[in-house]
Amino acid sequence: MTEEEKEIIDGCRRGDSSFQKRLYVNYGPMVKGICVRYTADISEAEDLFHDTFVYILTHFKNFENISSLGGWLRKITINKAIDHIRKKSLHNINTLSSLDIDIQDTSIKLNDTLSMDILVSFINKLPDKYRTVFNLFVIDGISQNEICKLTGETATNVRTLISRARATLRKEIEKYLEKDNITI
Repeated sequence: MTEEEKEIIDGCRRGDSSFQKRLYVNYGPMVKGICVRYTADISEAEDLFHDTFVYILTHFKNFENISSLGGWLRKITINKAIDHIRKKSLHNINTLSSLDIDIQDTSIKLNDTLSMDILVSFINKLPDKYRTVFNLFVIDGISQNEICKLTGETATNVRTLISRARATLRKEIEKYLEKDNITI
């Protein structure tokens, strides 16, 4: 852990607004980026971002110096995003069947014609559960077992959600590229 991280942690534990500002400036973009990945629109991401930052600032007493500040903030943000999605889904419960689906390789080969912005827009259009599990597994590199613990889904459902998210993205990308007569 760097000296700057230690200073920010100590200052935030004391409630010093200048250190809270440094935390916001140094780590706000990372936290906001995670919020945007897990939500469907910018206003929802903004709400999640603000809720997460308030939570972070009020829970510095729980920070253990054995972990990195960035890692701690990342973990909190992902957990808050999952909680947000759970609360949102209570009104629209959509449990996937527990069918054992054979996951095929649906890796996507990107080329110069597909920008990151377009890919992110496709990911944002995924249903909440697909988007959440896809982000956890593909973007954040979290294991399927850990995803089961975080989301409360069975291992079969996690595999199914990942597979369906990939298949949906693949179809969207193929439709997009088909417009310009490009194959992947």
